[in-house]
Formats: sequence, C-alpha cells, structure tokens
Amino acid sequence: MRISDHVSTKIGTIGDMTETSCHGGGKTHPGAVYPFGMTAFGPDTLEGGDNGSGYSYHHTTIDGFSINHMSGVGWYGDLGNFQVMPTVGPLNLLSGTYRDALTVRSDRGYESDFRHETEVTGAGYYAVTLDTYGIRAETTASLHTGMIRMTYPAGKARRVQINLARRIAGRSPRQEVRLIGGRILEGCIHCPATHGGFGRGAGHVSYDLYFHAVFSEPWKDFGIWDKNAPVHGVTDAYDGEEVWFYADFAADGGPISLKVAVSYISIKGARNNYAAEAADVSFDGMREAAGTAWDEALSVIRVEDTREDPDLLTVFYTTLYHALLDPRVYSDADGSYLSADGTVRHAKDFVKRTVFSGWDVFRSEFPLLTIVRPDVVRDVIRSLIDIAEHENVSFPRWELLGHDTGCMLGDPGVIVTVDAYRKGIRDFDVQKAYGICLRTAFDPASRRTGGAEYGRYGYVPHSVSATLENAFADHCISAFAEELGDEANAQRFRERAQNYRKIFSPEVGWMRPKDENGNWEEWRGIYDTGGCVESNIFQQSWFVPHDPQGLISLMGRETFLKNLDRFMEESDLSAMWNEAYNHPNEPCHHLVHIFTDAGQPHKTQYWVRRIQQEAYNTTEYGFCGNEDVGQMSAWFVLTALGFHMMAPGSNIFHVNTPLFRRAEIRLDGTYHSRSVSDTLVVECDRDPKDFLYIYGIDVNGRPVRRAWLTWDEIASGGVITYHLTDTPDDAWAAQLPPSPSLPGGTPT
Repeated sequence: MRISDHVSTKIGTIGDMTETSCHGGGKTHPGAVYPFGMTAFGPDTLEGGDNGSGYSYHHTTIDGFSINHMSGVGWYGDLGNFQVMPTVGPLNLLSGTYRDALTVRSDRGYESDFRHETEVTGAGYYAVTLDTYGIRAETTASLHTGMIRMTYPAGKARRVQINLARRIAGRSPRQEVRLIGGRILEGCIHCPATHGGFGRGAGHVSYDLYFHAVFSEPWKDFGIWDKNAPVHGVTDAYDGEEVWFYADFAADGGPISLKVAVSYISIKGARNNYAAEAADVSFDGMREAAGTAWDEALSVIRVEDTREDPDLLTVFYTTLYHALLDPRVYSDADGSYLSADGTVRHAKDFVKRTVFSGWDVFRSEFPLLTIVRPDVVRDVIRSLIDIAEHENVSFPRWELLGHDTGCMLGDPGVIVTVDAYRKGIRDFDVQKAYGICLRTAFDPASRRTGGAEYGRYGYVPHSVSATLENAFADHCISAFAEELGDEANAQRFRERAQNYRKIFSPEVGWMRPKDENGNWEEWRGIYDTGGCVESNIFQQSWFVPHDPQGLISLMGRETFLKNLDRFMEESDLSAMWNEAYNHPNEPCHHLVHIFTDAGQPHKTQYWVRRIQQEAYNTTEYGFCGNEDVGQMSAWFVLTALGFHMMAPGSNIFHVNTPLFRRAEIRLDGTYHSRSVSDTLVVECDRDPKDFLYIYGIDVNGRPVRRAWLTWDEIASGGVITYHLTDTPDDAWAAQLPPSPSLPGGTPT
C-alpha cells in the first residue's frame, strides 16, 4: 500500500452551512493537486455563500471543473478559473447555480447531478460520474499544469464547454482567447478586484491568469458565445466580457483529454510550463507522477500504528497532506514571477510562493514546516520581503497572489520570520527582514492593526485582540533584536511585550478593552465579543503565549487553573463553534498546552487526546471548523507526534502524549543540525492508546525532568522516548517552560 493511499480529500469538504455553524465546515477542496502546486484541478458545486473552495459536500450538482482552487479558506474564497464541463445533448451554456454570471438561468442550467458514491478522492487524483450526462470525469495535476480526462457514453456526440469568465466570489469582466490548429486554446482571464474575488473584492486581489490548453484530438466544430449570444465569424481569436468556448467532437471516439498549463505572468509562461511538464505526458503518466510526488512528500513522517486503525492513519496522512498544499508555487517553471509592483522578476535560489494565511498559520502550520519543509519557510520569507519592499512597508498579514489582502490582524510575517531565524533558517536578507520588522512596529504606513494607537497608549483602544497580538509580535522582535546584537531595541520591545498587562482588569479578572482615555469599557461578561476578533473575552484573554507565567501571576494560580478547567469543560469539542474552548478557530489553538505552564501537564495530555478524537474524523465533517490553509491540519500532525509550540519564536515545544507508538521524521540536511542522526524518532514505551499519561521523557537516552523540548533536541535527531502510564503524573516535570516572568527568562 502506498503512503498516499491513506489520503482522503473528502475529509472536511463541508463548506458554508449556516444552520450548522456561522463559519461553516472545513471548506477543503477535493480536487487533484501536486504538493505545493500552482494548480488544483477539480469540481465546482453551487456558487454562493462563503464556500471559499468552490465545492461543498452537501451540494448535489457539479457546475464544472476549474483549474485552480484554494482549500480551507473563508472570506468567500477566490480563483476557480478556466472551468471545463463535458456535456452531451442540446447545447446549454447557462448555469443555474453560478449567480455571479452576467447571464443566469432561473431554473436548471448545464450543471449535472452527481453522487458521492461515484467520487474518488485521493492525493493527486479526483474522479466523479456526471449522472445527467453519463460522463466519467477524472482530473490530475503537476506543479503548474492540470489534466482532465472525459469518458462519454457510447453513441453520443462529445462536447467540452469552457467558461472563461468564472471566478469564485465574483467574475472576470474580460477574457481573451486564441484558437490554434484546431486543438489548442490559449489566452488570458483578467480578474480585477473591482469584480469580486477574495472578500468579494474587499481583499483587493487582482490577477491575470494566462492559459495554454491542448486537447488530445482536434475538434470537429467549435463555437464562441459572449453574454449568452453566439459570436459569428470568429476563426482564431476573440476578446469579450463573458466568453464561453465549446468544442464538438464526433461520437464514439473514446475519451477526450485536455491539458491546461497556467501562468500568472504571460502566455509565454503558460506555454513554457506546458513544455516543461505536460507536452509528452499521458493522463495516466501525470497521475502516476503526482502519486509518486505525494508519496515522497508524505514520507517525511512515517508512523507505526500497532492498533491497525485505518481511520487513524487516514486522518494523520490527510492532515499532513493538507499541510503540504500551501503556501503554493507562484513562480513559473523557469523561476519568473510577478512582483508586488507588477515587475517580472526571477527567483534565484528560491521559489516564489503565495497563499500565506498569516494570522492562521503562524501558530501550527509554520512550526510544522520548519520541521518537515524548512525550504518552504525560507521561500515564504523571501516572498514576504518582496511584498514589503514593493507594496507595503511591513510584512503582509494575509497574502494572496502577491497582494496583502489586509485580512485579519497581528504581525504574522514578523512571527514566522523570527521563528525561522532562531531555528537556523537564515538564507534570506536578514538585515532587510529585521528592518521590515522595525517598520512594522514604528512606521505610520505599517499594516499593523492599530499600530499608531498602540505606540501612543501601549494598547489599542477598544481592541483586546489587537493589543495582545501586537504584544506578542513585539516579543518576537525583541528576540530578533537580541539575536542580532541590537540591545537597545531588544530592551525596548521587551518592555512593549508586557503591554498585555495594561488591558488586564483586576476588577473582573480578565482582559478588557479600554477607550482612548484609559477608561475601562462596560463589562458585559466573559462571553462578550466586543474588542475581540473571531473570539470573545473568555477565549482571547489567554493569548499571552510569550509570558504565561505573567498571566498566571495576574490571575492568581488557583483562579487561573479554575478558569482554565471551566474553559475546557464547557466546550463541545466536536462542535463547529463554541463560546468556551473553540478548536474551530485559531485563537484557541495553543491553549490546551498552557496547563503545562501551570504545572499540570497531565491535563494537557488529557485534553489533547480528547481534541484529536472528537474534533477530527474521516468524513466530510472531518474538521470541526474552517481548515484555514493547513493550520487545523498542522495542529493535529504536531500533537500526533507528541509536541506543539506555545509561542513560535521561542524555540520551545510543549509536549503531549504521542498518538502513535513510533514515528520517524526525516530531517533536512541544510537546515537541521542532525548532530545525532539524520532522523528523529519519537517512540513510546507503551501503546499510547491504553496509556494516556507521561511519567518521563528521555532524549537520546538522557532523562529530562520537564514537559517541553528545545528546537536543538528536535533538529539534532536521534530518539525521544516517552514513558507512559495510565494515571496522571506531574512530579517528573519539575522544570516549568521558560517565561519572561520566571527567573532566567526566555533562553536563546
């Protein structure tokens, strides 16, 4: 059995179902993708609502198959271009489900019914039967190209329809197409922010998608329609507002394949990508290559499950799969990419990447990538520097196709940069990156949320979330400054990192927003969402990952533990939203490990296992909330291995009980020291299914009396052994994790 056979891309594919959750399900996409690939060729269902991927499992019709998709995103998504639909019978070019089109049917359009029983969802491959037409459609992908194979019922004239105007959460207002040699299409789909896309235009994402598409055989006849009207006299080129192309092929000619290469730079780039990856490749050949690529990518971690539980392996490898989708390739095969200022540049010694969901992924996804793909982390930092140089003065918060969308808050670019540097991932312009960190904090043009007010008052008026996020980013900048020998700024930011104290209200015992005059705002209780982003006071008050001991001292240890117990016990861990611990959203993702900072690591072990078992499964509801571009998945992967970072940038990993008896991680020869071994083995002396609690840990045969590991212990390789028992035991973990409010502070 191939390791990629454990992947089920059906998991988490429920999208916007407001009757279930205000934020919907996992919103993952089941289409065919290559590891970190530019394309994602797969199905589109009902357009509308916050179905960011373009597909939701609860829909019953398919509108077509687009060449590019995002997976696990909210805010209405984007992409979904160059939509291919095979049909038979009378020509129908109007959709009854795509509501952003200029022309829409009020009843049934060309969309097809389908049944999930006919779907095949795996790594690098997707297939489904279109019941309305009796057509079997299969897709696969390479790094910059995708391919669809369409098998028609016998005796039916074969047709392929291509919607060039489609875009998720919007539409393209202009498309260009050229016809070459009776079997090639190429052109450009223009997608300005004025016509929707991410945030329905509020994300300010504009792009041009260039395509080079080649049919496996010449068409018998073709047609071009624009705004639901046929265009007569076209022989080789057309430019319009809502362009459809269709090609008719003779009956009984066998399957039709269509290869599509794309570029965000030029048609020449799309042609070159086609020549590099698809020119002489069959569908089965591309599918096999994609499967091999996924086998290699997923083999970075090999786990042994003594329980022979196929569902457990499916969840693990599918979450690892999702963590390896983004940040995806943005540069062409020759390294060319479109910079933030519109200039075409060439990526030297790195790959330009896109889809940086910063506020989400700095917490688990990027700490995981520093272990399994540190080269991708390097690429992203170089990519973020490009945006800071040519579009912003600061790092972007949520980057898409070279643009800072402004989505969410905080300074995630700062956090992932500092975390990488402190872990030895340093082959980027360090001084330039450090300068951007300082501008992020000080420059009036910075995209930092409430940056000017934060600098003036030491807090952001009316905002708990922004104040706490900024304080954590300041802590990271302090660590960066200290590493670089800038002691003045290290001290300055060290003090600013304590600004979280300014919004802790002793009167109520929780964080609480203040106004510009320093007055507390009206107290409405811990479930109040005022001043909080996608959270409430109960959830947000814990976000002091860099100084948990300081937070404990503010609350008082007994009160802290009482509040934390209540926080976890009130939560329904399988629910898609909670007012207490809320695994569906990122502000809570570090909190289960904070028990360790309070000297009760056994509760971390208990609650991590509960979350793993109740918040994840193998169904379309396999994620308890929005997967968020790898973040939800990465949390599972890291905790399954037995550790997770509380504060990225700290070089400290809090431990929990591993999910498997043994896991072996392949370390990177460039970025990891590997001073002990080329691999890191995490093993348990007993089956963790039956023995939940830790009573000791050995690092390469040396006992450690602490419930945390250092980056050096992970990057050095060797063997970490967990000694397990069936009863809680905290006595062995005498040394608390470092915190600025403890003697000795935070180690370098």
